[in-house]
Amino acid sequence: MQATRYRGYANEWKRIYAEHLKSHKMDLENAFLFGYGKYTSADVRNSWCLIPFLENNGGKRYELDYNNTSVGSSGYDVSAPFSYDGMVDVMDDFMNYEGGNSGQKLCLTSRKVINALHKTADNNFVSNSMSGTSAKEIFRANLDVKPSSFMPIDITSISTSWGSMNFIAHPLFRGDMEDKCVCVDLGKVSLRPLSGNGISRDTFVETNVQENDIDGRKDMIITEAGLEVMLPECHATIDFVAS
Repeated sequence: MQATRYRGYANEWKRIYAEHLKSHKMDLENAFLFGYGKYTSADVRNSWCLIPFLENNGGKRYELDYNNTSVGSSGYDVSAPFSYDGMVDVMDDFMNYEGGNSGQKLCLTSRKVINALHKTADNNFVSNSMSGTSAKEIFRANLDVKPSSFMPIDITSISTSWGSMNFIAHPLFRGDMEDKCVCVDLGKVSLRPLSGNGISRDTFVETNVQENDIDGRKDMIITEAGLEVMLPECHATIDFVAS
């Protein structure tokens, strides 16, 4: 395979390697978003990752209602309509500067939520924001679309005097996670690879790990790392519900 040049993608070896690297990257993203912390032994420890850590260790939790009502569920810091006013209520509670907030949040969510932010039909963000006002025709909200330098998907930004919440559709928010959003203050999250004695266990490739009786080659792509999340109150999860 390494010595053969194919039609189409000429180097099949590099193509397969690239596919496995992308798969490894998605495994890391899945772990960093949804992984649960666990202590098995001194040698086997799993670090908490964003959503479980925030929901169990002091992160803010909010609920926004697609149906433009405030359902008032217990356990949430703010329960509000999915509207501009509801978003301002969230930002008022979540983005206070005395709590160490930067004023810029990266909000990873599903396509469903991004669509609801832009649609004008009933029970979507624009329609909910216009309802109940005496001047619907002159309603304005600072809802902007910005290009993204690190994803091929644009950013939907909601800005107020508190700062900006920057929403991006993430492919892992689907199925039972399509009504969930995690809001991250990037200045307070760091990747921490396992490191000691001058050796970093950040992503590396260990080659030729196959058994001696295998006529082939097996490599392993390995990352031993966790997330350091500082000031959990500067991050949040949002549940979008339909009452």
